[in-house]
Amino acid sequence: MTGSRELPTFLWDAETNQVIYDALPQIFVDFLALFTRLGDGATVVTLAIVFYWFGGWRDWRKRGMLMAIAVMTLAMSAGLKGVFDVSRPVYVAELAFAPETYPGLSTPSAHAMGAAAIYGGLAVVMETGKRWQRFLIAGVIITLVALSRVVIGVHFLGDVVLGAALGLFIIWFAIWLANREPRSILSMFMLAFLFAVSAILLGSEEFVTMSTGAALGGVITWSLIHDRQPKPIGGAIILFGILLVPALLIFRVIEALIVFDVTIIIAGIDLPIMAWFRTAGYAALFGLALAVPVLAERFNDHRHALYLQRVLPFTGRTIDPERVSQRVDQLDD
Repeated sequence: MTGSRELPTFLWDAETNQVIYDALPQIFVDFLALFTRLGDGATVVTLAIVFYWFGGWRDWRKRGMLMAIAVMTLAMSAGLKGVFDVSRPVYVAELAFAPETYPGLSTPSAHAMGAAAIYGGLAVVMETGKRWQRFLIAGVIITLVALSRVVIGVHFLGDVVLGAALGLFIIWFAIWLANREPRSILSMFMLAFLFAVSAILLGSEEFVTMSTGAALGGVITWSLIHDRQPKPIGGAIILFGILLVPALLIFRVIEALIVFDVTIIIAGIDLPIMAWFRTAGYAALFGLALAVPVLAERFNDHRHALYLQRVLPFTGRTIDPERVSQRVDQLDD
């Protein structure tokens, strides 16, 4: 993709970025430059995984739905970026406050979309605090992440508006589907996979192996564990989750070392080997992350899991606030 397309409206005009930047105090702009990290892909994915593993909701399928929302968001964001093919503001205008270079395409904003989907999704499914309090916090985070992308010059205003709207739409669609389809989570993973494949066919090249692999891993793994009700202890989840780190590192090292690609032709279709490798790797890694609660349950009686359960402030699978307070009081003493 070349980023050659332009959207002729003030929402996709770099002058709008300049106006918003000039209207804000510099100290607030500096704050937003740091706050934008809350919308990073690694941040929102880690949040989704952590709450899926350790969340205190009564129905673990609500946590599974959050993971499906994350994958759907990735697939839609990656696919639409390639389809819209809009270059970032840093490449179409001279903005003194913007970085000289920034990878990827512009529309829609993945940060705004991910923040809306994950923080909004957490506000919907969590049971901590009051509903209006969760919605207020999520709304503030989404707004500030979206604004931050504009004032650091890496997204147009239209990018973040569209991204946030799509993220909230995904939440609405997930709720709508859950009220009508018993296997709604599997359906979400399947839709994400179809969206990722469709994006490839439409010519998108933005994170297509990651989105396709994660969606495929979700379809396969959730179809195997959807009827389970795992009850792992927190120590077992940590113990098994740690085992995923070497697998991730090995995959990333192999991916970085192989800088060439080999393409084979089958029935007149070009099949790049590295693309298939990356897709399979992301499918395996996401599938393992999704299966952690089920697999970790088998480690409940492992001595290392029991040790972690004893020394860390866990009650069952969740963090116990009272035990955390007790540990803090002990440290103060």
